[in-house]
Amino acid sequence: MKRIVFKKKNVLEWEEVPEPTIQGKNQAIVRPLAVSRCDLDIPIVNGDTLMRPGIPIGHEFVGVIEETSPEIENEFPKGTKVIVPFQISCGLCPECTEGHSKACHSVPFASFYGMGPGAKQFGGALAEKIWVPFAKQMLIRMPSSASAISLAAMSDNMVEAWKLVGQWLEKKQNTPVMVLGGSASSIALYSASLAVGMGASEVLYVDNDEERLRIANDLGATVAPYSSLPKSWSKKFPLIADCHGQKEGWDFCLRSLSTEGIYGCASVHWTNKLEIPYLELYNTGATLKIGRVDSREFIPKMLEKIEEKKILPEKVVTKTCNFEEAIETWTEPAVKLVVQMNP
Repeated sequence: MKRIVFKKKNVLEWEEVPEPTIQGKNQAIVRPLAVSRCDLDIPIVNGDTLMRPGIPIGHEFVGVIEETSPEIENEFPKGTKVIVPFQISCGLCPECTEGHSKACHSVPFASFYGMGPGAKQFGGALAEKIWVPFAKQMLIRMPSSASAISLAAMSDNMVEAWKLVGQWLEKKQNTPVMVLGGSASSIALYSASLAVGMGASEVLYVDNDEERLRIANDLGATVAPYSSLPKSWSKKFPLIADCHGQKEGWDFCLRSLSTEGIYGCASVHWTNKLEIPYLELYNTGATLKIGRVDSREFIPKMLEKIEEKKILPEKVVTKTCNFEEAIETWTEPAVKLVVQMNP
């Protein structure tokens, strides 16, 4: 079969490899139907992360089951459409049972599809077929009412919105929310859409990109363009989603928190030396929620919100292409690109 590999900086190539096979119990072979470009995928290909070349790419996807281990074929019959978390997890180890499947003990730490060293073992979604270990724990049925294109980002960028705003609005519905857009472009828009849908009393979307501002406005947020970020916003917010990706955005958001505010970050800062305005936060109180998303745990939450029409993911997708066009299109500008795989 063929798949797309991140070969070297700014270079993607086709690669022919053997098709994955069932190797034991509780496994599945899934054919991707739609693969979404993660907000992190462009920095990876550009060489702006710590992830090294030589890996198959693509980790946000939905697909259809082609084959399973015999003992689970009645539970997951061929032809079932599924969402697959991008983090590999067994569902049974202590970390998984405590709700931290992103740190599963049954696989090497941080094992993902399409990213990092784990991609060499588990593959990438820009491929004709994908092997799924721990199938009963990992496979999540795709709602028949939703399209593959709209759900393609569910396993990562879309569930980031639950990490940033959903889990907090579930506890206090009318909380005002600020979203700062930037390099995590689709996460910012998914977060704004979810905040509007879940009843935040105010959703302020701050960005310097006209297209993203237009989409945010269409999603129901109050938009605020800027040419340069101020030190802080004129009004303080109790819940802030930082999707900017640069230190100036980090500083701006932390200084825009109200007393006992909650800050969440969607971006990866590739350093251990990022400063915080410690004294300011000490005096007002703050909760900083950073880290990798809980993909397997948050997918059901987001599916509920989609069923309830409290998030409109289809409005965030700005570009599509087919599998044959994916290498050329993958690095082109787009807020959210989805590759429609070949039937």
